[in-house]
Amino acid sequence: MKITHICHSCFLVELDHTLLLFDYFQGALPPMDPEKPLFVFSSHRHHDHYSPAVWELSERHPNVFYVLDENIPARRSANVLPAAPRSRYDWQGLCIETLRSTDEGCTFLVQAEGLWFYHAGDLNWWHWECEPDEQNAWHDKAFHEELDRIRGRFFDAAFVPLDPRQEENAWWGFVDFLKACRCDNVFPMHCFEDRAGMLAYLNRPELAPYLARIHAEEVWQG
Repeated sequence: MKITHICHSCFLVELDHTLLLFDYFQGALPPMDPEKPLFVFSSHRHHDHYSPAVWELSERHPNVFYVLDENIPARRSANVLPAAPRSRYDWQGLCIETLRSTDEGCTFLVQAEGLWFYHAGDLNWWHWECEPDEQNAWHDKAFHEELDRIRGRFFDAAFVPLDPRQEENAWWGFVDFLKACRCDNVFPMHCFEDRAGMLAYLNRPELAPYLARIHAEEVWQG
């Protein structure tokens, strides 16, 4: 398994027989084996998680499938799966489950080649100091309701927000996810252009018990 961080919340997962591309909207993709089917996941329609450019991938790759949040405009096609939150799909050899985001769209839980992957999309404990208490309380409740739906689950790799714009609150949702789920490999994301700011949170004592499983490199192979 090889995992490449493209930018922000976009990752390419290369397995023996399958390619998984999560939340691509920009950036240079590494060469992809044309013999492997490519599954493109878009968690929601925000500009930092989806771009119509994903459709151009079908011009460069011979076998592309799309799993898109149901609110993303898409052509009707046998290779397009509109995904609703809190749903399950057995499709094209994959098992796909979804959660409800605390912002927009859905979170993906994907089983491919016997491995489980978690991509949060915008599911996170979004606590902003400038927001009203009522709004922050809603995000707290909504995030932990979704977390309770997968508490105790195992993931071979998980992609989880650690957004430096949240400042002192950025690590809350990241750590609570790691407390709830067992993960062999964890990749922080949702940093926009501030990757260094995101990775600085790995120095916090709250993350110390998990550091051996958190990967800061842009390309990881295991």
